[in-house]
Amino acid sequence: MIKLIASDMDGTLLNDNKQLPDDFLEVIDGLEKRGINFAVSSGRTYLALDHLFPEEYRSRIDFICDNGACVIHKGKPVSVTPLDRATYEELLDACERIGGLKLLVCAESGTYHKKDTGTFTAEIQKYYRRHIETDDFLGIHETIYKLAVCDMQGTMNRGKPELDKIFGDRLNVQVSGPVWMDVMASGVSKGKALAALQNALGVTREETMVFGDYFNDVEMLREADWSFCMENGHEDVKKLCRFIAPSNNDGGVTKTIRRYVFGEEIS
Repeated sequence: MIKLIASDMDGTLLNDNKQLPDDFLEVIDGLEKRGINFAVSSGRTYLALDHLFPEEYRSRIDFICDNGACVIHKGKPVSVTPLDRATYEELLDACERIGGLKLLVCAESGTYHKKDTGTFTAEIQKYYRRHIETDDFLGIHETIYKLAVCDMQGTMNRGKPELDKIFGDRLNVQVSGPVWMDVMASGVSKGKALAALQNALGVTREETMVFGDYFNDVEMLREADWSFCMENGHEDVKKLCRFIAPSNNDGGVTKTIRRYVFGEEIS
């Protein structure tokens, strides 16, 4: 019996227009009646997620934010694993030396970036809110959850290998899209966050269903027997999952829940 469902957002729960499935709230109501917890799991910060859900639903679902650096349960933070200051400063220096990388500092009060009039601004607007322009990343003195790095030359080909070479296992560098990667403290991942949530709720991997589409979802998918990659997901991620769900543009997450959890006939 399924007791916990976790879903990635972009490319998974949200369609390409960044909209929830039309029946999402109805499905959440149905899960709640059955005593099943639902967790949103995203590389986005909470401030870039909460506006997508009606206020009355925000405390009824859990949020794994910043790829696991911040976990919110019943409307309150229960786990925060920030980048420590020394590592953050070293990371900024490394990105400067690599060159060609656009940075977004995901912090407690918003997301900080330097002024840009090109494609980076358009990329930011796809995923983040409360943008704060700054000329000095070292002048940010608050909790920093992660660094989102945009590499227009391709994260898998250049950005990630370069950062891995410098930091090794001291940081967790996760590819979240063709031109995006998220850099978190060592040990931080969606999978670790989901495992902690499973433990807190007394839920096993056999009772867990997970949806994802890209490499930053892999650790989370491995924590569930009911692992679904979206039809639109990366082919290498599909190979790691037991099942394939319909695409994000076809409402694949809610359709799959209706079929496997509610027992409905879905065409």
